[in-house]
Amino acid sequence: MSELEKYKRLILGRELSNLFFTRQDGPYEHIQGISPAYYFSTVMELDDTLKLHFGSDFITDWISKEPLTILTNENWELPKDIAFKGQKIIDLSRDEYEQLVFHLENGITIMRTMDY
Repeated sequence: MSELEKYKRLILGRELSNLFFTRQDGPYEHIQGISPAYYFSTVMELDDTLKLHFGSDFITDWISKEPLTILTNENWELPKDIAFKGQKIIDLSRDEYEQLVFHLENGITIMRTMDY
């Protein structure tokens, strides 16, 4: 069974009750002339109980004690009409760069990219 199939078994049909992020660490200047990098973790909560750490190509249990901040439309400057809380995850796919894409029942997609 592929990693993608394992991830699907873990999350499909479950309700996305919340999204969280950790404090940004940085800035780090890796290459002069390119914008500095900032690092943080993203966490999804499913069915009000299970917290999973996710990135562009992985999903693992969230085991850190690092403080989490609830992701909102305001603190991430998302349009107010984008709804993700309370939505069921109906599919999980990979894009052309093999990054995970979470598909919600209302048509919203969520992904975490690792790029500039």
